Amino acid sequence: MKGKRAMKSVFYVFGIISFGVVSVSCTTICSSPKKKTVEFVHAEGEEKGLSMDQLPVFTPQSGIGKGPPIYDCPSPDLSFNLPPTTAAGIRFSFVRYLGGSYALAETAPNSRTFTNSTASLTLLSDTLTHDPDEQEGVCVSVAIPTLGITNAVYPCFETTADSSLFENETYGLIFSKDTLAGTAHLNLATQFFWRNADLTETVAGSDIFTNENCSVRLTSTFWGRPSLVITQGILTNAIFSVWETAPQSGIYRNYHEPIQTDLDPEYLALSSFVPWQLKIGGITDTSLVTQASITTLVDTFSQITFSVVGDSLLSDQKFILIPDEPLEIPPPQGYVAIRTDTLQSRWWDENQKNISVQVTFKPLEKKGK
Repeated sequence: MKGKRAMKSVFYVFGIISFGVVSVSCTTICSSPKKKTVEFVHAEGEEKGLSMDQLPVFTPQSGIGKGPPIYDCPSPDLSFNLPPTTAAGIRFSFVRYLGGSYALAETAPNSRTFTNSTASLTLLSDTLTHDPDEQEGVCVSVAIPTLGITNAVYPCFETTADSSLFENETYGLIFSKDTLAGTAHLNLATQFFWRNADLTETVAGSDIFTNENCSVRLTSTFWGRPSLVITQGILTNAIFSVWETAPQSGIYRNYHEPIQTDLDPEYLALSSFVPWQLKIGGITDTSLVTQASITTLVDTFSQITFSVVGDSLLSDQKFILIPDEPLEIPPPQGYVAIRTDTLQSRWWDENQKNISVQVTFKPLEKKGK
């Protein structure tokens, strides 16, 4: 007596999550004369249809706080102009310093010292060429004896070429002190370099902090506002206006933290947004596939359908992997988002990293006795 028996053909494909991507390999199990393959392929872009060996984990983002930050720039504490000499060879300079204004005159032709009854400014070098195409620099010393300011030395630069207006080099300052410990820390940055200095108070309550290379004095002597008197490198007794970030915080700075801005999500760099599809090679009859599913440790999707594309079947769905965590915004529409566990603390366990695909075909009819 002759009879028939049914044999079910099942394919399994496994992948491993590795630091934000899923590395995948194709495993083919054949129980029919015609070889079949199951693989992940690019769903979009120039590589559409090409096989993938990694599946990126995509995190949808809202763009909030992802835009270019708006940076604050410290205002100059010293500015002055150096116009051409008069017929008598004397130059005049208008100086703004720590909120005060001073009209100064050179003491003699090319003396490089400008004074009035209150303040003085001295050019420490005479290398200025007044080249209209060159942005020049010079070091100066400022003195205002009535305020106790003597020999405050600053490097200064012309604001633009041929402007004859100079400002002290921009120094970004963050100074924090621990009154109980008698210590402090100075972060000093320019557009060319930055310095960090750990300091110790010379005498308890003096607000003078030093180390072998740097000295900082915190004072409110000048117009009742907090200031830092710094000697560091080329700076000598240089005074900078600061403010305390909060009452009794002990943290002083002369520029604000960057302001975060938002970015339209469509302009985000989405390098990890790489949709993919399932491709079954060696078969062109969709009715032979009875079930197909994708499974991770925390999610599964089994409503997969296929269409014939060339000599293969291609899933009608486009897939993306997303982390199993709260998201800023929902995943984009038009894709099947499959959650996967990306917790680093669990990556030691290989079983936590699996992604698998299972495809089941119609039972094969075989004759038997």
